[in-house]
Amino acid sequence: MATVHELAAAGKRFSNLPAPLETSDVEAVEPRPEPGSAIFASPDQMRHDYLTAKAFRQEVRRQRRVKRKAGRGQPQSLHDIEFR
Repeated sequence: MATVHELAAAGKRFSNLPAPLETSDVEAVEPRPEPGSAIFASPDQMRHDYLTAKAFRQEVRRQRRVKRKAGRGQPQSLHDIEFR
């Protein structure tokens, strides 16, 4: 009988899960294009979109690397440090 009570208590505990937290470091700036829209886009537009997304991914990786190295107390690469 104790098992039934434990199971009921576990059911009550896990039935009200909190909303999932936002864990993404990447913020969506624009809504995603419709699926299949690349077929009708010009090659120049697709190249621009690809290069823009690639540069964004590289920058996010660089920022994570700098943050990780700073947290560990490691020296930063001159390539990663912004002089702007």
